Amino acid sequence: MSATDERWNDGMCETPEHFGEPVIMQPETQLYEPLSNFLYSGFHAQFQPKFGSWRIIVQDTSDVPDPLGGQWTRPDLSAVGISRRKYSPEPTIDVMSFEVKTFETGAQLSAVHETLAHTRFVNFAYLVWNRPFCVCNDRSYETIRANCEIYGLGLITAHNPGDLKTWTIRCSPTRSAVSEDQIDEFIESRFNPANQARIVDALRYYCREKP
Repeated sequence: MSATDERWNDGMCETPEHFGEPVIMQPETQLYEPLSNFLYSGFHAQFQPKFGSWRIIVQDTSDVPDPLGGQWTRPDLSAVGISRRKYSPEPTIDVMSFEVKTFETGAQLSAVHETLAHTRFVNFAYLVWNRPFCVCNDRSYETIRANCEIYGLGLITAHNPGDLKTWTIRCSPTRSAVSEDQIDEFIESRFNPANQARIVDALRYYCREKP
């Protein structure tokens, strides 16, 4: 049995049977599409207003640098969430970042710090980790989770990235105060024209009609 197999067995004692065998993906880029699928499905429920509606537009920003430069300024995926409550006079827009890590790279505190750096320009920052559902007796996981909570970051794990029901939101982030100018700058510099148009269309729709 390999060291990796032993680590999996240490943390798999309570994994639901229907989750199946764990799947480890390499490299990180293989996780982008499964994460995008999750954001458009299960993740959606976290932000859906009780009275109203919510839309999300997802963008691969892994190769798009910050115009001002700097370390840790390129989230792997970013998203814009647009919502409108039933009795709200206008829609709300939030920008989110997702720093994707594999089974090995997600177990490092540097992954938390990289995610934290994104709070300079997004409202909600998430660390996304290809990690099994059950994390009992895993001190490395507890360290990562505790630090995400301390810094107000979100933590999402995936037991089998290709199976959306095995994605789990472990920590919900706190909202970072980002100015409207910063939001405009981030969308203008990181999102492609097609997604920029989708964002504008969603805002126009929510400004025109009650959901």
